[in-house]
Amino acid sequence: AEDDSPVFTVVEQQPEFPGGEVALWEFMKNSLHYPEDALKTGTEGRVIISFIVEKDGSISSPVIEKSPHESLSKEAIRIINSMPKWKPGMQRGQVVRVKYVLPISFRLN
Repeated sequence: AEDDSPVFTVVEQQPEFPGGEVALWEFMKNSLHYPEDALKTGTEGRVIISFIVEKDGSISSPVIEKSPHESLSKEAIRIINSMPKWKPGMQRGQVVRVKYVLPISFRLN
């Protein structure tokens, strides 16, 4: 069910991944599967993805804001869609929908 209430970009209390930022980066590291075609071509870079943290903490509407390669974009969306529910954002004591922007780095070692 899509919520039609406003989406905030700045709130008093930002949404939070369960376990905080360290847990978020750990989740990203463990979830990332380097796309085969990007491996073959040596494609690296940073995908900037935005999404909405809904009032119930679920993630919706992932959008690629910037990406060096299509397959990296697809992988970033897959990771975002596999995330557990977040602690939702708060504004004036109310749970609100918040747009969150996340950079995902793809680096070959």
